[in-house]
Amino acid sequence: GDSMATTIEDKIALFTKVLIERIEQDYAEKREKLTRYYENRKSEIIRDYEQKKKNSVDNATRNATVKKQQMISKAKSDMHLAVLKQRRKFVERIIDEVKKEALSFAETEEYTKFLQEAIKKVNSKFSNDQFVIFSFSPNDIERHKDMILNTIKLSRSEDNFKIEEAKSISGGVFAKTSDDSLEVDFTIDTIIEESRKLAGEILSSRLGEGWQNVESR
Repeated sequence: GDSMATTIEDKIALFTKVLIERIEQDYAEKREKLTRYYENRKSEIIRDYEQKKKNSVDNATRNATVKKQQMISKAKSDMHLAVLKQRRKFVERIIDEVKKEALSFAETEEYTKFLQEAIKKVNSKFSNDQFVIFSFSPNDIERHKDMILNTIKLSRSEDNFKIEEAKSISGGVFAKTSDDSLEVDFTIDTIIEESRKLAGEILSSRLGEGWQNVESR
């Protein structure tokens, strides 16, 4: 499983590295603004209640303190939600960009190499006596049929596989045994889904730190 995983990660990295950096910067600036806004609101709330406290008797002071705490924690959780919402928006933006990238990637020389490698890797996951059904996008079957056939035939005899067209695939290869006992997914679509997770993780780990700081103040 390992060698395949690294290739998928390489591809994800290729698609997302630049995009994530660009978006992170954008995001960091927005988070700065949010943070400042909520920090100010917090100070206002506090000032407000310090004022009231001065003008009031003990009982009112106790209420004001409780109220102040409530309002501060509301300001904090508002901010937390705002940050989370922002993060989700960015992840969606990254994925949209990645999808566009993937479409143009499918038109390149590099993609042909990627597809060939993908077929070899996928093929190696099955034993020689298993009958394997390989699925490709209609576009790939049209444009790369010979390469696909020849690459599979390098390591699998002709009576041990068949090729199918799958409209749900936009690139890469999906393969399974005829009895469904094993399937290997090396499609662009899955790589993109993986990058959604990756983008989310990158944004939360790198950008989460700033949020932690706000929280502890």
